[in-house]
Amino acid sequence: MKNLEEPMVKVQRMLENDGAKGWNMAKEVLLKQETDNPKLKEALAYLTLIPDYFRPAIVSYCCEAVGGDPEITVPTGASLVLLAKAIGIHDDIIDKTKKRDGHVTTFGKFGKDVALVLSDVLLFKGFTLLRKNLEIGIPSYTMVKILETIDHVWFEQCEGAISEFELQKNLDLSPEEYLAIIGKKASELEAITRIGGILGRGSQSEIDTLGKIGRILGMMSLLRDEIIDMLEFNVLKHRVMCESLPLPVIYAVQKADVRSEVISLTSKRNLTIKDMQKLSKIVDKAEGIKQTAYEIIRKANQAKRYLKLLKLEVAELKTLIDYHVIYPADWKLVLDSM
Repeated sequence: MKNLEEPMVKVQRMLENDGAKGWNMAKEVLLKQETDNPKLKEALAYLTLIPDYFRPAIVSYCCEAVGGDPEITVPTGASLVLLAKAIGIHDDIIDKTKKRDGHVTTFGKFGKDVALVLSDVLLFKGFTLLRKNLEIGIPSYTMVKILETIDHVWFEQCEGAISEFELQKNLDLSPEEYLAIIGKKASELEAITRIGGILGRGSQSEIDTLGKIGRILGMMSLLRDEIIDMLEFNVLKHRVMCESLPLPVIYAVQKADVRSEVISLTSKRNLTIKDMQKLSKIVDKAEGIKQTAYEIIRKANQAKRYLKLLKLEVAELKTLIDYHVIYPADWKLVLDSM
């Protein structure tokens, strides 16, 4: 995965620079919570070990894109961090994910019961934190629009998640059906980009444009993960056993001869890393990874067209769009080294 490391570092630095204030506020809320329960205190601190600069940065970029002041987005960015972490805990419990990106998840470290309680804490802390907007002069009608956006748009993520629960080892799904589910799961980022436009007092047309960019960027991020999961064999094994199969597999099994090979592999009772290596090579040969990568490129081109409709050019948004594109050299290097 070395080809992906350099742009990743560049984007991470950019997001950290622009999202630090929002993340620090969210972190402070968790660390300053008083409790006489040692386990809860430890768990709250554990939630702060992995920073989330992404959401505060995105909402600030979108506020700036319609002529607003990015500084006013800090409380909202912090709130979005806490809400996203709550949803992330739910996802990990449902998917039985005890480790993600090399880190032990909250569910993996503290178990289901504590993780569920923590997600509740994050949800009410996240919504309560929004009141700080009133303290910095954000009008109450703007707050209403933000809450309506969270309710109406973010709800689609729940719909997508429920649809995904039913897909374990489902090879009868078409790529178009799977992409529709990914589109619903991408609704969180649409909500965030719309909220940025609302805080920046953009026109309804500008807010709608930002929403489209957010939905597309959210899909690009999820599609990128679909490819990376094909190259992280422990992750791929977990997906085959406990979750939905990655989109590249769904593309590949549209070919009858590949379908039989994939069914034979994924139906094994005791899956090994070598099985996952073989699965990735089969899917790549059938151009499943390539088709997913082309879908990302198509989405990137759409997003760039929408960027041109905004009041101001925000270079960071274009950087994020470009970052999510994966080219053949990025994944071929990994597969060829196996």
